Amino acid sequence: MQVLVKSTFSLLSAAALMFSSLTMAAELGPWEQKAEDEDKNIQVFTRTVGDSPLREFKGVTQIKASVNDLVALLKDVDAATSWMHDVADFKAIEKISDTKNIYYMVNSTPWPVTDRDIYINSEMTADANGVVTSNVTANSEYEASEDFVRMPALKGSWKFTPKADGMVDVVYQVHANPGGSLPGWLVNAIVVDTPLNTLSNMHDIMQGEKYQGQTFAFIEEASAAQTETQQAAITE
Repeated sequence: MQVLVKSTFSLLSAAALMFSSLTMAAELGPWEQKAEDEDKNIQVFTRTVGDSPLREFKGVTQIKASVNDLVALLKDVDAATSWMHDVADFKAIEKISDTKNIYYMVNSTPWPVTDRDIYINSEMTADANGVVTSNVTANSEYEASEDFVRMPALKGSWKFTPKADGMVDVVYQVHANPGGSLPGWLVNAIVVDTPLNTLSNMHDIMQGEKYQGQTFAFIEEASAAQTETQQAAITE
């Protein structure tokens, strides 16, 4: 049994690596706008990725908040199912560091399609300008469940860019291999409804005060590094 499990992991790892390589090498189509919420200033774009059955999506918006507020929301694991579209379960599996984590996620699908699940590597980084990026990729080192169809690959990101007017530019971008087969109508809906509804819910949550006032060391350290560099340049 142990040999079988290891073989399964190896096959899943190979599939994920192959998908990642194909994604990077695949011909990318132009971004096409598919939806818009004028009230919340949300736009959704999709594009083809080689022969992949699922298009890559990109949702963009501006939210009145701080980057710290949005990072605090992403780090609130217990709240994920309340605002991330069609996420039925979301759990923290391993905390590698303050900015690196492994999560487990279940995406619900309408009957009779089987729900999808996936383990995710997540890493947050900040640059000297206060821009925070959260990159996510599939983790293939965990045994698949018989209750779900395992998503063999996923690559995506959140990007928060602070603006001078107290707004934050938000970009939510994902391309995934859903595993198995999905009906065409569902494939088309997923890549539009997921970013549109997720960003809409994010707008609603940021109107409250729950995530205000939090600070994060990795953001402060990036900002401090820029200050030190500027001071050094002045003294030279």
